[in-house]
Amino acid sequence: ALIMRLSTRCCALAALFSALCVLTTNRALATGASEKASAEALYDAGRTLMGEGKFAEACGKFEASERLEEGVGTMLNLADCYEKMGRTASAWAEFREAISAAHNSGSAEREAIASARAKALEAKLSFLTIVASKGASSVVTCDGVQVDAAMLGSALPMDPGMHEVVASAAGRRKWSTNVEVGQNGARVSVAIPILQEESTATPLSQPAPPSAAPGDHRVASPASSHSNQRTLAIVSAGVGAAGLILGGIFGLEAASQWKDAKAHCSPYPYCGSEGLKLSRSATKSATVANIGFVLGALGIAGGAVLWFTAPDEHAVSVGAWPGGVVVRGRI
Repeated sequence: ALIMRLSTRCCALAALFSALCVLTTNRALATGASEKASAEALYDAGRTLMGEGKFAEACGKFEASERLEEGVGTMLNLADCYEKMGRTASAWAEFREAISAAHNSGSAEREAIASARAKALEAKLSFLTIVASKGASSVVTCDGVQVDAAMLGSALPMDPGMHEVVASAAGRRKWSTNVEVGQNGARVSVAIPILQEESTATPLSQPAPPSAAPGDHRVASPASSHSNQRTLAIVSAGVGAAGLILGGIFGLEAASQWKDAKAHCSPYPYCGSEGLKLSRSATKSATVANIGFVLGALGIAGGAVLWFTAPDEHAVSVGAWPGGVVVRGRI
């Protein structure tokens, strides 16, 4: 009866995994008609808020619209919104992205507009330089975003205002500071000191229970514990294999779609509308492939751990001793 129940659970787990794979695939490959509609609605709301002078709210609408569906028009409006808020670095970066997107879509007029707006902002850009001490190997973040080691010591375009710089490293005390970046070409530097070592405290020792205790009793664990874990290991490995198969199928599909996309690009990477459509489909297929490979690796790794850690003995010893209860054995 136990084996029948385990078999039923294994089948249910396999069916659940298959259903999850289908749902993930459908969501990743869906054209996204509802997302396009939502993106349009958010874009229109952003335009309305811009007209009312509510720039902070408008930028939020444009950002949400762009996350759902990228478009040159959305990029230009978001960049314009950032500029009106005084976020010059963000506006400049968004105009730069719009230049490439407009070129790929064949919109020469929008490309010229984005280029002119980005060029006009260059003289207004403010910069922040983060300098780390020599020999220091710490993780540095600015406003919660990790700063690549190659960027340290270089002047980085930064929106005017207050910014938090944090440095951390294993076994070291975290260091942080707030630095204000001015407007209209201001340049500010901040130096990160060598992080101090954390003080180590000796944990309080706990009295060990006696090796033998009066009233010691042995309770045998269920004989099926070993087989249960081995069964779960097989199920986990099966789930992993299914994930790898899914990743392989969509990996091949992504490669084929990339090949078709490049055929519409002359010269690469400047592609027409058809090339952009195919490249987005390839990106979605690649995403599904990556999900499959990750699920596969986790499933197989989990199965291996469950299989090789299955216990050989199941006796557990429970006994009372002055001041507590002692539990000994392997589970």
